[in-house]
Amino acid sequence: MCGIAGIVIFNWAQTLDRELLTRMCDCMTHRGPDEEGFFIDETQKVGLGHRRLSIIDLTTGKQPMSDREGRIWLVFNGEIYNFRELRKELEQRGHIFQTKSDTEVIIYMYKEYGETAFARLNGIFAFAIYDQQKRVLILARDHFGVKPVYYTINNEKLLFGSEIKAIFQDPSIGKELDYEALHSFLTFRYNPSPQTLFKNIKKLSPGHYLKLDFQGNLELKSYGDYIPIPHTKISEAEAILEYQNLLENAIRRQMISDVPVGLLLSGGIDSAVVGYLMQKEASGKIKTFTIGFEGKGDYNELHEARRTAELINSEHYEICLSQKEYLNFFPRSFYYLEEPFAVTSTTALYYVSKLAADHLKVVLTGQGADELLAGYTRYLGEYYLSKYARFLRLLPLLTLVQILPRNERLKRAAFACQFENELERFLAIYTIFTPAQKAQLFNEETKKKVINVDLKLIEQLYKPTFHLKDSLAKILYIDTRMSLADNLLLLGDKMSMANSLELRVPFLDVELVKFLESLPSTLKLRGKTHKYLHKIAIKKWLPDEIILRKKQGFATPMDSWLQNNLAVTAKKIFNSKDSACSNYFNMAYINLLIDQHQRREQNYQRQIFALLSFELWHKAFFENRILDFEEIVPVKKLNNLS
Repeated sequence: MCGIAGIVIFNWAQTLDRELLTRMCDCMTHRGPDEEGFFIDETQKVGLGHRRLSIIDLTTGKQPMSDREGRIWLVFNGEIYNFRELRKELEQRGHIFQTKSDTEVIIYMYKEYGETAFARLNGIFAFAIYDQQKRVLILARDHFGVKPVYYTINNEKLLFGSEIKAIFQDPSIGKELDYEALHSFLTFRYNPSPQTLFKNIKKLSPGHYLKLDFQGNLELKSYGDYIPIPHTKISEAEAILEYQNLLENAIRRQMISDVPVGLLLSGGIDSAVVGYLMQKEASGKIKTFTIGFEGKGDYNELHEARRTAELINSEHYEICLSQKEYLNFFPRSFYYLEEPFAVTSTTALYYVSKLAADHLKVVLTGQGADELLAGYTRYLGEYYLSKYARFLRLLPLLTLVQILPRNERLKRAAFACQFENELERFLAIYTIFTPAQKAQLFNEETKKKVINVDLKLIEQLYKPTFHLKDSLAKILYIDTRMSLADNLLLLGDKMSMANSLELRVPFLDVELVKFLESLPSTLKLRGKTHKYLHKIAIKKWLPDEIILRKKQGFATPMDSWLQNNLAVTAKKIFNSKDSACSNYFNMAYINLLIDQHQRREQNYQRQIFALLSFELWHKAFFENRILDFEEIVPVKKLNNLS
């Protein structure tokens, strides 16, 4: 796992700044502390930079890497799990390899098949290919967006990097808020690709590539034409057997490494089955890592994870975070996040990654199973909404919301069932701030500038689902490529790589995903049983003690914190004279949200946390500072942000 960066200049009057390329890599040292490498073509004004976290082919896998003729150059962040099979195919076609790395396989796959080769890469990746002969640069991001890559085209040059900080090393790139993206952030609590909250800085979408020729012409398109083809005749027994085989294959592939591989272990079933299968493949005990919070509640699963570790016989490590530790890191997290994700597990993921990084370089995780196998409660909600929406609209849901004002799920259901159109209903399910709430939140100046493209962001993923038989299959397809990719996976990449740790996601093995997306929804959600096929299949490996556990995940006590001292802290931050929120939003409305939540009259945890995340992100990148939550004054300066 690594950090990549690069510059392409297509104005012959400009020169390529070598020092800029060095700075771009230096600010991402945490992504690749082992080695640094550069390639510069002065005649074509192309520069590639690389920071390496060495995992496969420790001695000869250095980057940038080229083909034998030195015509095709590559910088690559990620792992290709099927590289050995692809290498064998390429050798049979006459290609000669100089290394044992997966990096070199990408070069010759491109050389043999062009951009169509990218669809055949089973792995996690973001890479840049410079084709000297064709005079083009190509950026590509993996199928499901596990690894990010950002880019901007400005002043007749393209800059790209694994992190936004790399792009901002160029002093000519200004920082300006994107109001279209601001509207989307307040809808989704993250920004779907290609958005970022920085105007003119984009994320490459999952499963896409960007091709730039040196006249400045840009091509942006999907590299695969995969659309799920429903299995109509598969039996439950056949599906279980195939799922078991594919999951075992995925774990086996993703344990390929020249360094030890561990596991981030929650108290749930997904990481538990990954751990069991890892232990089955390993020659010795695997290492597992868990985090919890002080106190009792659904957010503390240390006991369950400890019990799982006993059952799979792993070497287990754990830490317990206090509120003080959480809040001390929370403002600093945005230096690494670079986007204001309103996900409360950010700090937990950072610290469990830090714990794991003290022992090894690579961990697997159970992420992805919920989106593929209908693990979240919103999928049960969509199932009922799609079947009984007309009947539900006859019920006094708004009255029930007034009776149960803190029931967030009931509120979302009441809002979503207003929409007969399927696509609009999906958007309603995702929505954090409703249109009515945004009307109260935005101040008059912001109302003039915001642009609503939220429906278009979902629609681009909704179109390929036209032939799927039910709305549940459609929303699962969208979530795997949007809320998983640009929220949870991006968060996972940023927090793990902040600790020089590679995070792998075996549930997103390409073969496994294609199989699961071909199955009928009844094998995913059966009655009120989420992840039905998954739970039946893993009985082969795990006891009911684990399978029947209540779903938890990396939760936090944020709701209770925002009813107590954190509410006071948040109010002070929002109401300070230099706050970003006071510049864009109606402060009276924000204060009302906090007051009603603190008095337990409403549940506005997600809205308040989103605004707090936005405020702290804005301070980190537009003001170059962080806050000390104990004193509520700027006490530290962040480097490499200007």
